[in-house]
Amino acid sequence: MKYQGKVAFRASPADVWRIVLDIEQFAECMPGVRNIVKIDDRAFEGGMSAKVGPVSGDFSFRAEIVEAEEPVRLAARVEGQDSLTKSAMTASIEMALAETDGGCELDYASEVTIKGRLGIVGDMILRATGMQVIEEFFNRLRAKVEADPQPDPQETRA
Repeated sequence: MKYQGKVAFRASPADVWRIVLDIEQFAECMPGVRNIVKIDDRAFEGGMSAKVGPVSGDFSFRAEIVEAEEPVRLAARVEGQDSLTKSAMTASIEMALAETDGGCELDYASEVTIKGRLGIVGDMILRATGMQVIEEFFNRLRAKVEADPQPDPQETRA
């Protein structure tokens, strides 16, 4: 399944970047994510509960940043397995931040593959559920970023 889109923020790319790379704040934005453990500056592990139609899943996962150009571009990979259905999930995620008048815009693209029982549920149900998770993530991220903008270091030096 492929997802892509653009999200506007009334904040600088640096403010969005700061929250996306803060493991705990990122986890607060992602529905169903819990028990986050930072492995190093580029990787973390955790769990995520999800329900797709009549089937529930409880995934343990590892996420890793594979490429980053601060605060412009980020590529990550996520791998996980559901303890209930033994379904496997992989995702590649790319995002790019660009300054705009009054804030910034985040372009994202993701490709998610789910194999096993959850994958059998069907593309339409999985796609709709995935889109709901993405929309809720960006709603939470927007609220967090726009409520807590950081001062521009260039302005504080003057």
